[in-house]
Amino acid sequence: MRFLQFVILFLVILASASKAPARSGNDVAQATNLIFLPREQEIELALSAGPEHLRSEATVYVFGKKGYEKTSDGKNGFTCMFDRDGNQAGDNDLKPTCWDVEGSATIVPVMLRVGQLLAEGRTADEIKRDIDAKFSEGRFSSPRKTGIAYMLRGDVQYDPKTKEISKTLFPPHYMIYAPGVTNADIGMNMDAHGKHPSLPFVYAGYSGGARTAYIIVMATEDEGHSQ
Repeated sequence: MRFLQFVILFLVILASASKAPARSGNDVAQATNLIFLPREQEIELALSAGPEHLRSEATVYVFGKKGYEKTSDGKNGFTCMFDRDGNQAGDNDLKPTCWDVEGSATIVPVMLRVGQLLAEGRTADEIKRDIDAKFSEGRFSSPRKTGIAYMLRGDVQYDPKTKEISKTLFPPHYMIYAPGVTNADIGMNMDAHGKHPSLPFVYAGYSGGARTAYIIVMATEDEGHSQ
């Protein structure tokens, strides 16, 4: 009798599962706050993160339904993309970034993995566990020497309706690799930075935490670089 009840219960659960609607691409995008841009526009904006003289020979990635897709193989070792790390936590911003050779070898693989997991609809906690595990396993590593990632377009907010950048959320800046470094190490605190925003500070808010920390240095206004 108990076996028969178990069989009936199993069939009811199976039937209910078969009626559950599959998550469409739009559902996944909405659940994880994904932002898709027209391909050529994303390429242009990703490249705008780097100095003008580096753009034509940089490797470029754009974000698609399965994550980041390479659009071109560069020749100078730099990699540019519209970084979406943070969207899993609800941030409605995009971070056009161009990493140098060292960053392309160490940090870019982390960002590509985050993009893949975002496209799969993974939660922020799931993504964090995945990235942390791969660092622990040695599949990811921190930058092994000093280098730079350019963010000369700044952090921006994109309006899908108008297909335009609606505003700049954080101004243009440079990011120097500083895994394990803290603000205390460079004599900085947020009160001082609040009074003098041009001072450098440490940011460790990307996936990987302190292992992908940067010293942020504000860029001066230069139309030839930021546009």
